[in-house]
Amino acid sequence: MINASAYFAADRYIRTRLFLLILCGVPISIAAILGAAHWHIPLALVVVAIVVCIVFASVIIVRNARERAKASAGVSPASPDDAMRKKLRGRIRRLQFGVAFLALVFVYALWETRDGPLLPRVVGASINLLFQFTLIQAIRRLQKMLN
Repeated sequence: MINASAYFAADRYIRTRLFLLILCGVPISIAAILGAAHWHIPLALVVVAIVVCIVFASVIIVRNARERAKASAGVSPASPDDAMRKKLRGRIRRLQFGVAFLALVFVYALWETRDGPLLPRVVGASINLLFQFTLIQAIRRLQKMLN
């Protein structure tokens, strides 16, 4: 287990990299989808290619963050003090809010797209569930640090 300061450093690394991925990925995805319509490429292939690229980039980001956290972690994890516990509890609350929000978005999106094509629904649902799973794993990791 990594100590709390290494966790926050890795978390900051992940947040900035994922933000940059989203910031760059959205315009590229829109251009790819519009280009697919212009060049008569099947949209499903473009969507699958975009999802594969996003997953690949996310795996690389998380792997590098884990390596950075392990490298900066001390020999023994430090017991968090009161200020660190307060930060951890706040982070846990925000992550729990994120899980609840994504669950509501999941239900709403399924309801709104109930008559739409199946492939975009499945891709959206799988990405939403992947994000929820990641947030739940982060909550569990932070709760272990509190104990």
